[in-house]
Amino acid sequence: MTHRFPRRTALALPALSLLAPVAQAQASWPERSVNMIVPFAPGGTPDIGARLLAPKMSEFLGQPVTVENRAGAGSTIGTRAVVQARPDGYTALMGSISFLTAPLTLQPMPFDPVETLRCACLVSISPYILIVRADSPARDIAGFHAMAKEQGARLNYGSAGIGTPLHLGAELYKLMMGVDLTHVVYRGTGPAITALLAGEISMIFADVPGATAHIRSGAVRPLATLVANRIQQFPDVPTMAESDPRLADYEVYTWAMLTVPKATPDGPVMRLNAAARHAAQSPEVAQRLTDLGFDYVGSTPEEGDARLAREKAKWQDVIQRGNIRADP
Repeated sequence: MTHRFPRRTALALPALSLLAPVAQAQASWPERSVNMIVPFAPGGTPDIGARLLAPKMSEFLGQPVTVENRAGAGSTIGTRAVVQARPDGYTALMGSISFLTAPLTLQPMPFDPVETLRCACLVSISPYILIVRADSPARDIAGFHAMAKEQGARLNYGSAGIGTPLHLGAELYKLMMGVDLTHVVYRGTGPAITALLAGEISMIFADVPGATAHIRSGAVRPLATLVANRIQQFPDVPTMAESDPRLADYEVYTWAMLTVPKATPDGPVMRLNAAARHAAQSPEVAQRLTDLGFDYVGSTPEEGDARLAREKAKWQDVIQRGNIRADP
């Protein structure tokens, strides 16, 4: 209450007058369009999330929010473009967890995602699911375990790049089950699933939003989810953890996280946070996200930054144990 601090009032008024232009500038942001870069080809989790959110974010911000796909190098091409962008909030990244994990596989590391990016909003998380073609001899997860043990490296799986969750989920499975699998790299989840449908690969450790339409059409068969508990979209599909004691601690998920360059001021960050939460909670978008397998989070920037640090520690350990390295 102001009457409790009478001696500070005279000093506070000039300070407030100095802050007024800053507050006005933040309130007027953005004054032009915001470009949301997706570091993958169309069809994967971040692309789906970005294209669902962008129209509602545009309405909230009063300026266009565009979506641009910059695929390649396991997400590092698109991520680097945001890391190197002017830190003014007008260039943002809508990424999966790959923007965090992929740089960890490179030596030297091209950039530290925790040190060069800040979270505007962790919009949602999404579990991963092991899928095979509908005509696969693996009818269930027990059959898949047996097939992996018998065939080993003759079984190949697709991913969106080295260091992506599709890749690391399979590598973690190999470490925990003591089997071998062959990795085939594509430019995104969409192209990898297309390759699965064409018979080029045997299976994918896929994100649920990218796989849902193909599961529901019957083109692919889900064998197990890669998180601790069964998911509401496919409650009859068991988890990896319940399929074998060796996989008791197995868990792989991704996210749709909006990030900006580290030096971006709080004003644009908080506006982006509010816009992303507004978009994700609008009834039509919220229902669509749920149907596709997104679990809404709507974090604060600080909560998102803390999750980035935790996940970096987890996956850095897997990458080191699996000796996973990508060519720079």
